[in-house]
Amino acid sequence: MKVLACFDSFKESMSAKDAGEAVKSALDDEVEIIPLADGGEGTLEALSDGLKGTYYQVEVTSPNFKHVCARYMIAGDLAVIECAQACGLDLLAENEKNALLTTSLGVGEMIVDAYHHGARRFMITLGGSATNDGGIGMLSALGIRFLDEHEQDVIPNAQGLGKIAIIDRNNYLFQNEEVSFIAACDVENPLLGNNGATYVFGPQKGLSKVNLETVDQAMAHYASLSEETLGQSFRDIPGTGAAGGLGYAIVSFLGGRLEKGFEIVSEMVCLDDAIKQADIIVTGEGSIDRQTLSGKTPYGVLMHANRYHKPVVVFAGKVKDVHMLKEAGFQDVICINEEIKDLATMLKEGPKSLGKAVRRYFHENR
Repeated sequence: MKVLACFDSFKESMSAKDAGEAVKSALDDEVEIIPLADGGEGTLEALSDGLKGTYYQVEVTSPNFKHVCARYMIAGDLAVIECAQACGLDLLAENEKNALLTTSLGVGEMIVDAYHHGARRFMITLGGSATNDGGIGMLSALGIRFLDEHEQDVIPNAQGLGKIAIIDRNNYLFQNEEVSFIAACDVENPLLGNNGATYVFGPQKGLSKVNLETVDQAMAHYASLSEETLGQSFRDIPGTGAAGGLGYAIVSFLGGRLEKGFEIVSEMVCLDDAIKQADIIVTGEGSIDRQTLSGKTPYGVLMHANRYHKPVVVFAGKVKDVHMLKEAGFQDVICINEEIKDLATMLKEGPKSLGKAVRRYFHENR
């Protein structure tokens, strides 16, 4: 039997590749491993084996205007950049999380560094950001200036959005260059309003509820000035609210496009070719429930497997809504934790627990 192991990462427990290796170690069958991701954290690692690119490290501005060492990959002229490497929520201590003050400047600095290493196509993953600056931090690093009424540069964070009076693109780095941008995201939120970047994602990034309306209005001011400058409206495009408006900046100023992260990754790693060759597919991530059906990696795997009538079994550390998931088409839904232990222990034992669960499942279902 040929088994295809194509997992997303189990956050804080094991990478997508580690999960695949746990399956391979547990079975005597032929196992092919294809790490996957949906455009959030882990996308860089998921693509590294398939693209066989070169990793680079660069010191950039962190979300709280300090310094962080960020890693990205170049394959040919394609740079794969995780925004979370430069402005991720995980880079901040709890008392530092405040989307009013954080910046995406480091993402732009990564783009510049990749450009100087030969990249001309840029894939930017938008998951896990700590920012709500509309992307002005990233754009500032690329030479676009956001000036106040005194023609001074505003601070490139959410506080600066409402103070912008002039947008100066004269020093834009890619003014005369043929470059392209694609942003991988797994949300469809627009830039503004109750379903936009600020109201939906701001609170989880430490933005106080009393500031939501003010920041959303400042974001609207920025969007109006941007669209006056560019001669076109972008604010209602699904996904422009991703990463605190980083999606908006990529679509508008950089002329990029937004795509589902899973579909980009699955195409790059030739997932369909592997599915065709497999007898059964195993997939999963840290937690699965009804939200999985909104486009998470296991559901993406299921949709691709259905094209070739291949069964899919999903494994996770935390499982809910089993009946709904089976109705959606998963052959089985398995929790890898036989007994409930403290979270730290279950995370540490993740690979071992996954291996045991897979071995047991295949033994019982031969």
